[in-house]
Amino acid sequence: MKIELPGEFLHYAQMTSSAQQFHKEAAACREEAARSLNPVDREGWERLAREWAELALAAERGRIFRRG
Repeated sequence: MKIELPGEFLHYAQMTSSAQQFHKEAAACREEAARSLNPVDREGWERLAREWAELALAAERGRIFRRG
């Protein structure tokens, strides 16, 4: 059974789904950073984690995926 959502709810569902995925990516990067023995690699993973977290926050606030 497929349910059609009105536009604003579909947009919200997309943002929520994206934010969750971005949080998962950030967590994965933090895990890689924790495993990294090389300080340069660790900093790279930590930077990526921060960027994913910023994307998640933007998605939660509806600042990305807007049309128009």
